[in-house]
Amino acid sequence: MLEMRYAREEDINSLKELYLACFDEKPEAVELFFERIFKPENCYVCIDGGELIAMVHFLPTKLNGRDARYLYAAATKEEFRGTGIMDGLVKAALSMYAPEVCVTLPADEHLYNYYRRFKFKEMTVNVATLGREEALSLAKPYDEQENVVGGYCGIRNRVLKDNFLFWNNNHIDFAFDYYSLYGGIIIKNNYGYAIAVEENGVCEVLEFICADENSPYLLSDLLSQTDCEQLRLRLSPNQKFFDSKPEKFAMARFATRYEPDFIYSGLTLD
Repeated sequence: MLEMRYAREEDINSLKELYLACFDEKPEAVELFFERIFKPENCYVCIDGGELIAMVHFLPTKLNGRDARYLYAAATKEEFRGTGIMDGLVKAALSMYAPEVCVTLPADEHLYNYYRRFKFKEMTVNVATLGREEALSLAKPYDEQENVVGGYCGIRNRVLKDNFLFWNNNHIDFAFDYYSLYGGIIIKNNYGYAIAVEENGVCEVLEFICADENSPYLLSDLLSQTDCEQLRLRLSPNQKFFDSKPEKFAMARFATRYEPDFIYSGLTLD
C-alpha cells in the first residue's frame, strides 16, 4: 500500500539516491543541497512497501510577506513513472503545505502542461540581451580594495523591492557554492553580486543584484570574467538600468485572490 508522508532523517540516503538517479547533477551538488538546504519537513515522499519511490521538495520562502513555497526536485523512480504517483504526491503536498503562493520552474517544455493540471500559471522574467560591445559601452571599472559585505540578503531585498521570492543569506551562499561546482561565474562585491553560467557562447546571468547606479561597476566585473559575445541578464521589472523584455520562465499557483502583476523568481536553481 502506498504511503505519503513528510520525509524523515532516515530517508536521506534514499532521497540522495533518487536525486542522483533522476537529475543530471554532480554528487557534490547533491551533498551540498542536503547539507545546506534540505529539511525533512520541507520534503514530501511516497513509500511503497518500505521503499521510497517518489519525492517533491517544497522549500519555504516569502512573497511580499505572504507564505510561499518553491516546488523543487520532484522525482519518481523510473519503474513507477506514468502511474499517477507524482500527481497524487503533488496534490497531497499542496494540501499539506497549503501555501498562499507556490512557484516552480519546469525543467522542460512539456512540464509546463503538466503543472497546469494543478492550476499553475505561466510567469515571466525580464531579460536584457546585450552584445559585448554594447555591454562594454555601459560598463565602468570600479577600484574596490576590500570586500566587507557579510551577507547579500539585505542588498537583494532593497534592489528587488517587491514581488520577488525572498531567500535568506544561507540560500544565497548555497547558490554561490552550487553554481561554483559547475564552473559558474560568481562576482561578489560591496555593492552587490552576480551569478552567471556560460552556455553555447552566451553568458546567462542568473542573478544581477545591485542598485541601478552600481550596475556599470558590476557589469564591468562580469565582463572581466567572460569572453562571451552575448550576455542575457535575468532581471526584475524593478531593475531599470537595462532595457529588458519579459520571457516565459517559471510558473505560479495562487491559492487565494492575491495575485501580483509579476513575480521575480530568481535563485530557483535551474
